[in-house]
Amino acid sequence: MRIAVVYDFGINRGGGDFVMLSILEALDHARYDVTLETSKPKGFAEAKEIFQKELDRTETNVISLPNWVPHPYSIAFMTKKIGGKKYDLLILSDDVPKCLSDARVISYVHYPHVARLMFRDYVVQRHARTLKGRLAFHIHKRIFPTFYPNKHASDKWFFIANSMVTKTHLSEALNLSPEKTALLHPPVASASITALLNRKAASKEDLVVCIGRFEPDKRPEDLVHALSLLSAKTGIRVSLVGFGSDRAYVDGLIETIRSLGLEERVELVLNAGRDVVLDRLFRAKVLVHSAIHEPFGIAVAEGMAARCIPIVRRGENGPWLEITERGRYGLNFETVEELASAVEKAVDEYYSFDTNEIASKALEFDERRFEGSFLELMQLSLAEN
Repeated sequence: MRIAVVYDFGINRGGGDFVMLSILEALDHARYDVTLETSKPKGFAEAKEIFQKELDRTETNVISLPNWVPHPYSIAFMTKKIGGKKYDLLILSDDVPKCLSDARVISYVHYPHVARLMFRDYVVQRHARTLKGRLAFHIHKRIFPTFYPNKHASDKWFFIANSMVTKTHLSEALNLSPEKTALLHPPVASASITALLNRKAASKEDLVVCIGRFEPDKRPEDLVHALSLLSAKTGIRVSLVGFGSDRAYVDGLIETIRSLGLEERVELVLNAGRDVVLDRLFRAKVLVHSAIHEPFGIAVAEGMAARCIPIVRRGENGPWLEITERGRYGLNFETVEELASAVEKAVDEYYSFDTNEIASKALEFDERRFEGSFLELMQLSLAEN
């Protein structure tokens, strides 16, 4: 069987790239004949280095696209060019272009654009907060149905959702029947993180870490404001770690830290490598995930594997509903004041929490389990088609 994975690494650095690397790794381990079809080979190389994946056997075919074609339309252009190739199966991420209506497709869905058109709360904040952004989203909303279905999907397509929120919204947006969707939480390097932590025997500090892309949707500034409510005498420090392509937002975050006089207590690490991420997780007592709408949240599970107490926002979010199970495996908040209180409690009472149980929960999402489950779902979908 010849399989093509169609994906551009580096568009949204983070969990999405790790998921697609894990899918490629699963196919490689199962000895499938796989080609990565991409317009950004540099992004693929960088993602492998960041997440320490080899994938030397993966064949890569580079598709040339005009620089002005943005994501997700770049995927539609790529699949149109791939159309004549003889692949038995195409594996994509999120939305599937109309030009593949006669092709066998499996899509791993983080949160699709088609659902953002229906569930407006999930519109990316960088678009919603400015006139230019709202105009761009309006144009996107008009153009999107030309390239992608927005009411129905081909019977030859099978969707794997990363969370119950995503599965529900996707099914409603595309009127999918239950047999055309499945739930499979994203892969997390839980076992390797826990094993490495045990080998290092790292000592926990009064450190709170927040990991994710620096963008309005993630709301890291909420943690900064929460820290400002806590006395400097507590000795609590914050490390904000992640990728940042929105320079204006990053500059605003730096100014917030400065205006609150927290330069000595808040560390901002931009475009950090994997070694830096793990170092902060191993030293931290607490991991805060402050995103407003997060379908899953790989960083939360990584923090739990490193025996950090997770503090997540309550609401229709994967970290709250499916990872910490509504507070069973950590703390939660809605307001900045509640976040400040939870941070202080988690740091001061760290050793009263059952961190072994928290780490065990993270193992449910381990990448090796993901590999096996993905291959099973792939075979199931092929059998039905």
